[in-house]
Amino acid sequence: MPQSEHRIGIIGGSFNPIHIAHLIIADRFVDQLHLDACYFVPAFQSPFKVGDKGLASPTDRVAMVKLAIEQHPMFHVSTAEVDRQGVSYTIDTLQTMSIQNPGAVLHLLIGSDQAVEFVRWKDWQDICRIAQLCIVRRPFLLTPEQEQRMTEQLTIDGRPPIWVQAPLLEISSTDIRSRVADDKSINYQTVKAVRDYIDAKKLYRK
Repeated sequence: MPQSEHRIGIIGGSFNPIHIAHLIIADRFVDQLHLDACYFVPAFQSPFKVGDKGLASPTDRVAMVKLAIEQHPMFHVSTAEVDRQGVSYTIDTLQTMSIQNPGAVLHLLIGSDQAVEFVRWKDWQDICRIAQLCIVRRPFLLTPEQEQRMTEQLTIDGRPPIWVQAPLLEISSTDIRSRVADDKSINYQTVKAVRDYIDAKKLYRK
């Protein structure tokens, strides 16, 4: 592989809030795919979560991502979807990042739970043409046979998705929000800077 090839990873999501599992998965993503940079892309409005009243503001979610990733030299935040506003479509973000990084090889990481629904994503085949699709196993477990069928289904122009190995951590933003609302500890579920931010801004309280 040419050394001049710039390899960029992209992880989209609501990050409401970002947590330890996101960070560990991103770290394994960088390691296994030999990435030069990994961008977290907070959605302004997920097409699958329209009307979600539990969403912290885009400003708060971007701020929490910045706090969570500041210790990792290859982690960055992209505000492309927040700046664009409206419903956030991955195809639009990839097209923007492709233009901004000419010659770079883009790698899009999704969870196996998202992969099950991936054919519902807008222009999903074009997503696979612009970026190398990568899938990380989530606690939502698939059988080897299901994974094989999914790999075949999501192979576009002869390029199959790459499966990324990472610890199966049952940590979710939904659970964190619920625990905050119930005035319970979220120690160890996200980094201290994010916990302090949630507390200071009184996010997710009833």
